[in-house]
Amino acid sequence: MNRLSAIASALLGGALTLGAGITFAQGSGNTGNNGDGVGSGSFGDQYGGYGGGVAAPDEPHVPPGLDVFNLTLEQTKAFSISKNFEVVGHSYFKGPWLTPFAQQHGFGASFNTPRVYDGIAYLAGYNSPPLLFGVLIADVSNPQDMKPLSFVPCNPGTRCPYIRVNTSRKILVGTHDTNNANPIEPVGPAQAGVAFYDVSDPRNPRQLGFYKTLDNGATHGLEIDDRYAYICANTAASKPGSLNHEVVIVDYKDPTNPQLVSSVHIPGQHVGEATPPQDQANPDGTPQKVWCHEITLDKNRLYVAWRDAGVVIVDVTDPANPAIISQLDYVPPFNGGGLGASHSFLPVVSDANSYPTLAVDTDEIFSCPAGFGRVVDISDLSNPQIISSYRIPGVQDKFDFKTGKFVCPAGSQTSHLPQFDIRSPSLLYNAWYTQGLRAFDLSNPFLPREIGYYVSPPYICGQFTTSCGGGPAPVYRHTREEWQDRSTGLIYVTDGSGGGLTVLKWTGPIPENPPIPGAR
Repeated sequence: MNRLSAIASALLGGALTLGAGITFAQGSGNTGNNGDGVGSGSFGDQYGGYGGGVAAPDEPHVPPGLDVFNLTLEQTKAFSISKNFEVVGHSYFKGPWLTPFAQQHGFGASFNTPRVYDGIAYLAGYNSPPLLFGVLIADVSNPQDMKPLSFVPCNPGTRCPYIRVNTSRKILVGTHDTNNANPIEPVGPAQAGVAFYDVSDPRNPRQLGFYKTLDNGATHGLEIDDRYAYICANTAASKPGSLNHEVVIVDYKDPTNPQLVSSVHIPGQHVGEATPPQDQANPDGTPQKVWCHEITLDKNRLYVAWRDAGVVIVDVTDPANPAIISQLDYVPPFNGGGLGASHSFLPVVSDANSYPTLAVDTDEIFSCPAGFGRVVDISDLSNPQIISSYRIPGVQDKFDFKTGKFVCPAGSQTSHLPQFDIRSPSLLYNAWYTQGLRAFDLSNPFLPREIGYYVSPPYICGQFTTSCGGGPAPVYRHTREEWQDRSTGLIYVTDGSGGGLTVLKWTGPIPENPPIPGAR
């Protein structure tokens, strides 16, 4: 019996092996996609894709004795499920950059943020499970033969899963967040903040400078322009606790000497401030989590996912004087979960010369019901409105009327990071943890339709650690982020449980037009 058999058996309740070597959970009446490419298993017709879209069939499972952390490319294709995606490359990126724990148990790399430019990938490691603490730089010009070039370690005692690349100045920018799972311990307090690296030679990156936000502090997502870094971080003014980030703006005109410019926060985040009633408790009575999580920059505005404070737009026309100009706080009536609600807030950019009137908001909620996506009309900044949502009905919408509770599959079932296709603002990709990468058509923002998916082999976390990316162990896969290469259109998808990097090509329809208006 291989090292995954016990976990797989517990998750699936046994399996049936088919002639092709692919197995499906017992009780499923489906052996894959039907003639229309639409699954009809337990996640199939009964809970089909919302708005008449596709639905994924049951999971394929590797046969006993086959290690999912050592599959060939052909095996990766065989033991995954896809609709309108083609697998063109995969690498576990095993090597000495992995932690001793990862090497001992045969895991591949765990990645969070990917960025790819001119055939060079910058891959930020992920810490849960504790497999990779640093940024791996690789040549991915041939997706079937991707080669590591160099490695940039996190500061001792931190993780560094969030990065951006200034391609014109050849500077890699990344946040460092205190994390005791890093096997390299700090001397003194951990140095949390944002670092700047010269990557003009990807084989020999070198650190230029570092701005410390707080000793033993916390950071998260970030965004950059050619001069400023916009960072989620806590500061000396923050109330105690790691989940209390605000937006911190750092000037890196001179990357060897980055300087604090300003910051902006939600009332109640600083010491001495009262927390407004709207931000105190979830409807289920648990305390809200109000913290800056992810930032997207468009023109002179930041679109900030601020967890239980909802989605926030910040005007940074003058970076020294940022101003909140819009907020939609939907917790309550919704519950925020253990980490808070809003994960990412992504504007729909239909016209480069105009401000967006629509945006996508995704929650990251591991409890039941799990987080899902929303479409928000932001044409009136004083009154933003949720106009629709998109979900995976078999995961998010199963409700038991006898118990009055939602019923959810095992594992991490929440939505995660969204990104629009570079060819159409109506084609949205969304990483969805256990449910893989999903694709949605937003041509009608009132009725998002799922039109594709890629569900990877089961990179299971839970046998050697219970630290499995936020959700309760075991986690069946950990699809974290996607990034589309602007020059090739290929999509790079990261797995946080040791499954490495998968390269996909979208083969489905590309909507011709941007979404129709929301407000009318």
